[in-house]
Amino acid sequence: MKVKKQRNEKVRYNIVIMLTYIIGLVLLIQLFNLQVVHGEEYRQTSNTRLTRESTLKAARGDMTDRMGNKLVTTRMGYTLELNKTKIDNQTLNQTILKLIELLEKNQDKYVDNLPITTEPYDFTYKEKEKQNKWKKENNIDENATAEEAFKKLKEKYDIQEEDVKKARKIMVVRYEITRNRI
Repeated sequence: MKVKKQRNEKVRYNIVIMLTYIIGLVLLIQLFNLQVVHGEEYRQTSNTRLTRESTLKAARGDMTDRMGNKLVTTRMGYTLELNKTKIDNQTLNQTILKLIELLEKNQDKYVDNLPITTEPYDFTYKEKEKQNKWKKENNIDENATAEEAFKKLKEKYDIQEEDVKKARKIMVVRYEITRNRI
């Protein structure tokens, strides 16, 4: 009787062990399927879902002092954020150019921190130390002229636009994306 009981316990123990191994194996296969087989597909789907829209409540309105002079006023403003996800450089560059042209058409402003002008080519930083620091941060030879630095950035961002003014507009936004690691 005791031998039979021990045999039953061993059988039960072996069944539990086998079930544990089978469940573990199924989970590992599913993990492999999610990570390796379909990982890239899920990553791309996730990247395309990173678009956000947020609505802010209306401002309180104008604030005046006791004489009726405006201290604070309400002004509507919009912010446009552009994140590079899975689109190729040419599509991104053309999209940026269209957005900038639309902004300019509506007389809106955009951030321009690119320290290179194009007519004539020159650096907005007049101090050599600042120029060299900027060149080093952007992997540009410290002896490069403003035109050479412009061409290097144009190559880096894969800008195919031949019109220098349009190329600079694209470069301004791409530089800002790189600078802010967007």
